[in-house]
Amino acid sequence: MARLHFNPGFAQAPPRRLLVTELQHVVRIRDGAVIGTLAPGRHRLSRRRDRVIALAATPFSLVVPSQEILTADGVTVRATVALVAGITDPVRAVRAGDWQSQIHLAVQLALRAQLTALALEDLIANRGSVDGPLMEAAQLAAHEVGVTISNLAVRDLVVPGEQRRLLAQIVEARLAGQAALERARGESAALRNLANAAALLKDNPELYRLRLLQEMGNSEGNTFVIDTDPVR
Repeated sequence: MARLHFNPGFAQAPPRRLLVTELQHVVRIRDGAVIGTLAPGRHRLSRRRDRVIALAATPFSLVVPSQEILTADGVTVRATVALVAGITDPVRAVRAGDWQSQIHLAVQLALRAQLTALALEDLIANRGSVDGPLMEAAQLAAHEVGVTISNLAVRDLVVPGEQRRLLAQIVEARLAGQAALERARGESAALRNLANAAALLKDNPELYRLRLLQEMGNSEGNTFVIDTDPVR
């Protein structure tokens, strides 16, 4: 009992007796027409009339080759997409022909549409937000060729060296500006507190004397001269 080796997309003459396993989809072609799939088990086929195409029934991974894309602010980036999929309609996959290339093209077009709408900084900050729309576009294309995608992600996002340095300088300048703003806010708050304290002491001389006595209690080795009847 012969087994059929995977040879995606290539119709081959089967042995007279064929064993189909659960790890493969075997599409049967009789007299040039696709008539369906062979279930797991043993089959008798006609070498004169029948042809078969074997496809993997287990999940597989695809890597969509990297491409250079201009972001919304004119920066060139290189992006690679990886996905995990499985053939769920082998007849449709066979009739589609080169279904892998069709999925590649759909993912590349969807990736280009996403990246050209984002500035580089937004893309880096929200890189994961691209995966969802890409998944939707890829699923639509995959369904047309009998494939279901279970996972998809932008695996690599490469920014040219000069652009990386410029981006780092922008981030550094922004952080420095935020730090200066926080220092200014702190100084303003401290001045407001001092002004409020001065106004309070001016209107309440007893508080001034109480505060002075507290400082004397916390101080050693100093001489204080207190005017009990200060001129107001």
